[in-house]
Amino acid sequence: MTTQLDFTVGIGRETTYGTAVAPTRFAESDAKMKYDVKTIQSKGLRPGKNVNRLNRNAIGRFEGSGDVAFDVPTRGFGIWLNAVLGAVVSTVVPSTTPAVYQQVHTISTTDPVQTFTLQEVLPTLGGVNSYPHTFTGCAFDSIELSAKEGGFVEAKLSVTARELLTAFGAAAASYPADDSLFTFVHGGIVVGGTLTAPTATAPASMTGTPAANIADFSFAVKRSLDSDGWNLGGKGLRSRAPLLGLPELSGKMTAEYTDNTLRDAYLAQTPLSLLLTFEHNVAISGANKAMLQIALPAIRLKGEVPASDGGSAIKLSIDFEAFDDGVSPQPVYIVYRTLDATV
Repeated sequence: MTTQLDFTVGIGRETTYGTAVAPTRFAESDAKMKYDVKTIQSKGLRPGKNVNRLNRNAIGRFEGSGDVAFDVPTRGFGIWLNAVLGAVVSTVVPSTTPAVYQQVHTISTTDPVQTFTLQEVLPTLGGVNSYPHTFTGCAFDSIELSAKEGGFVEAKLSVTARELLTAFGAAAASYPADDSLFTFVHGGIVVGGTLTAPTATAPASMTGTPAANIADFSFAVKRSLDSDGWNLGGKGLRSRAPLLGLPELSGKMTAEYTDNTLRDAYLAQTPLSLLLTFEHNVAISGANKAMLQIALPAIRLKGEVPASDGGSAIKLSIDFEAFDDGVSPQPVYIVYRTLDATV
């Protein structure tokens, strides 16, 4: 017997596009996947037949899509980052027992994209049974990481799927016994200093004083995957994995108006570096703590200039875009320090 609370979602890395594999990592998520059976209807006319006819209505294509959203854990998050960014190097941090692994995630530049099997196990009304919906050929197009005052660090990923299988067996969900969650309290941000990119074993760093006026922050990586690939012989299913498009790196932050640094950078369109670090307060190995870090060598603010807010504290809602500055090897680094031996 189960209850409506016993929902699970997990993913596994496919070897062959669209060939189902058992999930290996699970997220505490209320994911919502959709599967569209798109039909076509003949427009031909025939005397005496003045409504659409059943034998002129057929399946045109199948297409799955949805979002997976969850609070970011200190273990098991690497596979989700890799699903979107595509390139990762994982290295043991020296002199750590148990071993701490630093994953440095960057944007891949090689087609085709890695695809995954995503499985939701859905409990029926009354908890009599649970049934798996197994989506194959899943390509993750975007990830948004966000943090608001008083909340957890959240991740939201968008996914497209090739096929829904209903007979593939449900995998037993498993979760690390010692994982925690990153929160806004664990965060610090520096904007406008000189950024030192992460190495394989050292996190990124930046000169300057951490900002004390940022109330919330979000950053998104969108891969702009193509939407073609429904070809003859595919039987209504996509016949190939999506291809890479031009990535979009964008974000937003809300800042209390304490000085003119951000205003002036916006007006002059001055390139700024940005480093956002979440370090959990509980050590996982010696003095080493779990970490999630976003390092952007060059951003430009799209923001706004300060304006009165009727006597309330003035806040700036600032959009930004990250760029390849032609100097740094990567336009974005996401560092994840964890006890996970595999991504």
